[in-house]
Amino acid sequence: MRLLLGCCLGLLLSAGCFARENSGPELHFLTEHSPPSQYLNEAGEIDGVTIQLIRHLQTQLDERLRFTLLPWARALKLARQRPNTVLFETVRTPAREPYFQWVGPIKLFDMQLYTSPEVVAHPADFSEENLRACAYRSSAQLGYFKQLGFEAGHNLSVVANAHECQVMAERGRTDVIALNALRYGDFFQLGELTLQRWKPLYRSYLYLAFSPDIPKERVQCWQDALKQSYMDGTMRRLYQEDYPEDMIEQLETYWQAKY
Repeated sequence: MRLLLGCCLGLLLSAGCFARENSGPELHFLTEHSPPSQYLNEAGEIDGVTIQLIRHLQTQLDERLRFTLLPWARALKLARQRPNTVLFETVRTPAREPYFQWVGPIKLFDMQLYTSPEVVAHPADFSEENLRACAYRSSAQLGYFKQLGFEAGHNLSVVANAHECQVMAERGRTDVIALNALRYGDFFQLGELTLQRWKPLYRSYLYLAFSPDIPKERVQCWQDALKQSYMDGTMRRLYQEDYPEDMIEQLETYWQAKY
């Protein structure tokens, strides 16, 4: 049934989006280093699971695009300032809603706080006042940490990239970091350090965020192509080697309910 729907949707896509002779200006996709989704491979090229998905959509739509890896705050700033940009993978928050056109979801995050097993076993002995947390600049998680009582410059370190928080935890410079529990599970090993899932932080889908100057018809074509990638099994094929089955199934449930 899914393959039949995928074929029918492909016909609609080719009749509308793919048939355009000129797809418009080149799109500049901005993102951060976040393996296995996006990273620099051994050849120095931008690669990753999400990159492969976007490349697939690009081929379906006969689009022109390029990628740039940046610290998240820098990528977010440029995406709000420059035309023909696409920011990913982006949490869709009320504050960000008016600045972008949204395509997705492409992933799901169940962000949880991770800390030492000692803190999890004896929570009454610890509080935000005697724990140090880490979050990265301009991220959705930064706001949630502040809601929990963590303060930048006091007990909250704000870094440029998400992976820096893991480095700080491994070096004993922070006690609490946020990780996607769908990927990391109940325990995460950082060298000789064991981190355990502690408390939920937030749960959110992730999107491709297109700048508002891009024609709505063009953005809709990306949404239609993404929908087709679910229907014909491409999304599952690309995701299943690196992403947890639970996340894939929940994304499939979302798309089935919507379409």
